[in-house]
Amino acid sequence: MEQSTFERTAQQPATVSQDTAEAAKVAEVAAIDKAVTILRTYFSTYRDMRCFLIVDPSQRDVVDGDEADSPFAGLPHAFVEIRHDGFPDEHRPYLMQLDVTTPEGLALLTQSVRLAYEDRRPASMAAGLGQRIGGWLASFAALHDVAAHCSRHALQYDEAGRPCVLRFYDARALSLIWPTLTTTQQQALLGPVKIWHALDACAKPHAYRADGLRADLALTAAQWQEIHRHGLVNRALALHGLAINRQPEPAEVDAAQAAAARADHYGLHDRDDRIAFVGHALAWHPQFDSHPKVAQLLDKKMPSDFYTAAVAALTDDDIADIRKGAWRDRSTSTAAR
Repeated sequence: MEQSTFERTAQQPATVSQDTAEAAKVAEVAAIDKAVTILRTYFSTYRDMRCFLIVDPSQRDVVDGDEADSPFAGLPHAFVEIRHDGFPDEHRPYLMQLDVTTPEGLALLTQSVRLAYEDRRPASMAAGLGQRIGGWLASFAALHDVAAHCSRHALQYDEAGRPCVLRFYDARALSLIWPTLTTTQQQALLGPVKIWHALDACAKPHAYRADGLRADLALTAAQWQEIHRHGLVNRALALHGLAINRQPEPAEVDAAQAAAARADHYGLHDRDDRIAFVGHALAWHPQFDSHPKVAQLLDKKMPSDFYTAAVAALTDDDIADIRKGAWRDRSTSTAAR
C-alpha cells in the first residue's frame, strides 16, 4: 500500500537553521559525555562486573564494510540464537565483551555510546535505520551464558500461539516492553544481567534492574496486545521526531501508547492508518479523537474504510481547533449544564 498522508508529510523535516543544527550537535555531544560518564562510573565502581555490548545488526552492523577497519572487529562475541526458520541468521543480535579496565576498552565504550546517539537522530529514526546498540549489560556471568539466557527469551509465543521475536535487544523496544512486565517478569528477562544500561524512549540513559530470579516470562494476553502495538508506536514517534527535530518527551511516549490502544478500540487494522492515528495524537492533541468532528467521522467510518481517508474531510480550521484544545473546555461546560 502507498504511504499514508501522515507518513508523507511527517517525513518532511522541520526547517532547521544553522544555529539550531549547531545547538543540536552541542546537545548531542553533551548527552554522549553524560552517558559515558555514567557507564564509566558504574564499571569503575563494580570492577568485577563484566561489560557486554548488545548489538542488533538487522539493519546495520557496528562491524560494517572491511572488518579490519572496524574498532569492534576481533572482540569476543556470542550470538543470541533465535531458532525459527523465519528469522535470518544474519539478523541475529549478538553480545560483545568490552574490557573496560583498559584504555582500548574504554575507547570502544565511548564509541558505542556515540553510535547509540547517532541512531537516535530524528532523520535516522524516521529512515528506519534501526538501533545498532541495544545497551550495555553488566553481569558476573560469562559471555556465552548471558547470550544463551537472551536466546531462551527472544522467541516467545503470543496469546494466539504464534511465534514472535521479543525485541528487547532494541533499546527503543525495551523501553516500551519493560513497563508492561511485572517485577517477576523483569527478573526473568534480566536473569544473570544485574544492570541493563540503555537509552530510553526519550534517548536518556536508563538502568533496568530487578532483584531475584524467575525462569520464564509467561506473558499474558493483555501484555501481548500492548507489545504488538510497540512497533507502530515507535514508528509514529520516529516520524514525529523528524517533524519536530527532537527526541520525544515522556508525556509524548505515553500519549502515543494510549493512542495506539484507542486505534485498536476503533477497529483500525491497516498499519498506515494506525500509525497516522498515533501521529495525530502527537501532532494535534493527545485526545484528538474526542473532538466532535473527529468523533463524528470515526462513528460514520465503515470497517472497510481507511481512517486516513475519513479524516481527510477535516479542514484546516478543524485541525487548528483540535490543536488549541478549547473544544475540550466547551465539551466539559456543556456536560455540566
